Amino acid sequence: MQPVPKKAVFFDLDSTLFDHRHSLTCAIAAVQKEYPSLAGMPLGELINKYDDSLNQAYNEYLYTKITYEEKNARKVQLFFTAIGLPEPTTAEAQRFRSVYQPAYRLTRRATSGSIETLKKLRDHGYHLAIVTNGQIEDQKAKAEAIGVHDLVDAMVTSEEAGEPKPNARIMKYAMNKLGLSIDQGTIYMVGDSANADILGAFNARVDPILYSPEAKNSRCSLYGEEVPIIHHMTQLLDYLDIKDGRECRGLSDI
Repeated sequence: MQPVPKKAVFFDLDSTLFDHRHSLTCAIAAVQKEYPSLAGMPLGELINKYDDSLNQAYNEYLYTKITYEEKNARKVQLFFTAIGLPEPTTAEAQRFRSVYQPAYRLTRRATSGSIETLKKLRDHGYHLAIVTNGQIEDQKAKAEAIGVHDLVDAMVTSEEAGEPKPNARIMKYAMNKLGLSIDQGTIYMVGDSANADILGAFNARVDPILYSPEAKNSRCSLYGEEVPIIHHMTQLLDYLDIKDGRECRGLSDI
């Protein structure tokens, strides 16, 4: 008797299962109230500039250009430069973080439909893992705070695997952790980043699915391949043909 093919879904954490944009908006709104010099700037512009600064600093950390301890101060430095403020002192960066960080953490939540989707996938026999760039302690705390940590079989970070996405090593590390092989079933990677999640999936020969709530189309071309897009996490259930009594929400309906 041949073994039953295994089926698995890997999920990114930040901006995929975790609603980073919501927490970011709340945190920058709190900062704007604290800093009179920011009062006249549009909130949306501040949010986008801080997010860009955050991503740049995070990438510098992932590729060992700066240390983990330098990362937070670097975010603030880049942000201040982007909005035309003088480079912050250490004390000013700490003050900024003392406002930003509590507001960000207190408003952490899962993206809409994520909890339901993870539970349904488990009920239908899928092996589930979170595959995320970042530190073990930080990402585990975040996953626990939003209620997804105990809904997956494993959580793999770039710190644990030794390489960040899009390196195939982190995906293969997750496969080994779950006892999976691409030759013994189908593995999907769901994430919001083309550069990290989609390219990482291609590098590891995993089937990619782009999570993009703002996208207008149901498919896009990335790295020479057609990639399906979901706009709401529950659409993943329809893509995998899991109806289970739910109202059907097809890929072309949103």
